[in-house]
Amino acid sequence: MSERPSASSVLQGAINAALEGLARGLALEFSPVCVNTVSPGLINTPLWSSLDDKTRAAMFNRLSENLPAKIVGKPEHIANAVTFLMRTPFATGSNVRVDGGGAIA
Repeated sequence: MSERPSASSVLQGAINAALEGLARGLALEFSPVCVNTVSPGLINTPLWSSLDDKTRAAMFNRLSENLPAKIVGKPEHIANAVTFLMRTPFATGSNVRVDGGGAIA
């Protein structure tokens, strides 16, 4: 939401943009320690457990149809991005989007 804000989530977009900016500043301040951020899209986690299974599945199906990747993310997709950043000493001040293409859809 920091790059593609929504009228219904203005505060969340501002917070996301601030966190990305903070990470870039901290990457300079804490150099040579690497500081990065990961920006997830729609991820199937227990956050959505308040919805019944049928409603949740319908929502995920509807939203994934609009994503270029055509799938809803899984926690392991985010873990892969975090692991990449942890193992890559040349990445600092970076933001990795793991959103199925949501920012460009």
